[in-house]
Amino acid sequence: MLVLFQVVIPIFAIILCGFLAGRFSLLSFNSTSSLNNFVFYFALPALLFFSLSTAPVDQILNVNFILANLCIIFSCFLLTLLIFKFIFKKPFPEISMYGMITTYGNTGFMGIPLLVAAFGQEAAVPAAIVTFIYDLTIITLVVVSFETAKVMNNKHQEKANIFSLLAQIGKSVVLNPINASLILGIFVAVTQIPVPESINVFTETLGPAAGPTALFALGLGLTGQRNVVKNKNYQLSELITLLGLKLIALPLFAAFFVYGVFPLEDDLWKTSVVILSALPTGAIVYVFSERYHTLVKQIPLYILATTIISVFTISVFLVVMVGQ
Repeated sequence: MLVLFQVVIPIFAIILCGFLAGRFSLLSFNSTSSLNNFVFYFALPALLFFSLSTAPVDQILNVNFILANLCIIFSCFLLTLLIFKFIFKKPFPEISMYGMITTYGNTGFMGIPLLVAAFGQEAAVPAAIVTFIYDLTIITLVVVSFETAKVMNNKHQEKANIFSLLAQIGKSVVLNPINASLILGIFVAVTQIPVPESINVFTETLGPAAGPTALFALGLGLTGQRNVVKNKNYQLSELITLLGLKLIALPLFAAFFVYGVFPLEDDLWKTSVVILSALPTGAIVYVFSERYHTLVKQIPLYILATTIISVFTISVFLVVMVGQ
């Protein structure tokens, strides 16, 4: 119970403050976009660059940690594909979008800020590495699925589509400001390039603003989701299945791999993997649904549903993990 008051309640109290600010019109719902842009383009890249550039190389290149996360992703992604292919009879490549819903979490705007708020600056390193692994792997799986479908449907454009595929993966993964800061931070850490003190001070000062701002913006954003709740373009059985896979199955896969198959020595890194796996579906999934014209009407509801219910499921996982 002490863990609940020390870690869980303060974090979700920040989210509640954002919700109340919107509910009582202290801030408009439109402010959510501005706050999120500040986090996405400035505060979070600064936090991740500083955390990774100053981290020991052996932490960044932890093979067990990388393999565990890859196995977590592929296990849940494959399970989702099988369920929606053979039970719900969904076609290829649409099933890959369901896989993205159940594996791609809201690490940037919720996961990393939540871990840093709960466990301090040192939690940013494992969280950053997990974020990059998930971005690279899941986005690649989805892009390859849809671009492959295009090639299969039009064999005369195969060569052009291959170049399009590589360009899309590169643009989606590398040019993202969060991933760009990750790559740059890892490069600095591995090469031991000296960083000017002014840059260290800048990133160390700006970075901590990412956590509370992102959590506050998340609460504020929930006040403008009434139209999403009225959405009827979904099947309840699909929604319940997605909730179970994303919020329960994925973190259980995570616990299995980091404790059993690829045991990690650092308790914080174990906790980080499990909590990040328990996150709700990330907003970037909607970007891909629009690009490929798949589940465009359903995904906003899925994101909202996983976000609301994750408040309770993440609390449970936090209490269990921290209480060990």
